[in-house]
Amino acid sequence: MDTDCEKRLLKQFLDGLETNELCKIVRSIYHGGGISANTRQDAELLLLSQPSVRVLSNKKVQITMLLKFLISKGLIPTTDMTKADLCLAFKSLVESQPDYIRPPVQPMQMSVPNNMLAISQNNNMMHPQPYQAVQQMPMQIPTLNTPAIEPNPKSRKDRDKELLEEFIEMFAKHFYDLLNDLGIPGKNQLDCRHFYENCTMSLKILGGSNEIFETCEDSTSTLQCLLGIKKEHLLFFSPHLGDVKWKKESHGLVKVHIGGTLHQGVGRMVGMFEQQFILREDPQAENTWKILNTNFMMKSMDLITAGPTLSIQGPHQTNNLQIDNV
Repeated sequence: MDTDCEKRLLKQFLDGLETNELCKIVRSIYHGGGISANTRQDAELLLLSQPSVRVLSNKKVQITMLLKFLISKGLIPTTDMTKADLCLAFKSLVESQPDYIRPPVQPMQMSVPNNMLAISQNNNMMHPQPYQAVQQMPMQIPTLNTPAIEPNPKSRKDRDKELLEEFIEMFAKHFYDLLNDLGIPGKNQLDCRHFYENCTMSLKILGGSNEIFETCEDSTSTLQCLLGIKKEHLLFFSPHLGDVKWKKESHGLVKVHIGGTLHQGVGRMVGMFEQQFILREDPQAENTWKILNTNFMMKSMDLITAGPTLSIQGPHQTNNLQIDNV
């Protein structure tokens, strides 16, 4: 149950949103279900009856609005803060209030709040830190437990798809944030924990008359290969997050396709890339997903006009990934 100071702060945040935005959040949280809000008063009443983390982590809540609110309360943001980090910051803000009363310890283990993806670097233990971004890989998917209000049989399926879509969006951003920092001392970066030990990778680089094709058969060689390519070519990867394609298979694997541009220095685009992933949930770590396979293709700028369709092909290709529109 939310404390009085938590509801007070949530109300202050909601006061900064337009009425139509509040109504959209209500529809998203309640999945329709015959529950509607046509006035600001109705919308706020419905939202304040929900846990604050469920409201703030909803995909209809713009991360920029949440960030502005927390900055007004004293947050010093970092450049890579996500909505999960901001939800943790909101929780820390609540706990710093003079009238905050810490709830008694419950005898049962509580489930992880929706979209609370942040985990620590040590032992994968979750720990809130006031006004600090927490690294988020290996990726933990939002909890898919049945929501408190489930007005119709379709809501569970729709909610699961919505949470999985949010997870894929966060995975796409964080993978390239960590890849861009690979090899930079003191930065959070990719390491073997983000891959299965037997992860495989196919890499193809097209540039002028040169063609490089490499395969890796484990997580260590995959990381070494990515680090070598990044250092040799001084590349910065900029994914196009607005067009990420994904598909969940019946056996539980999640296939993801991401495209983007390659850069060197400021204002210099040198090529394009496409990358395909197969993600699998770690059976020993609930809701934690790691990379099982990836195919990576890079194409230099002078070859981009050769054709709009980019694909990874080669005799050692480890999967034939087809992404359907979802």
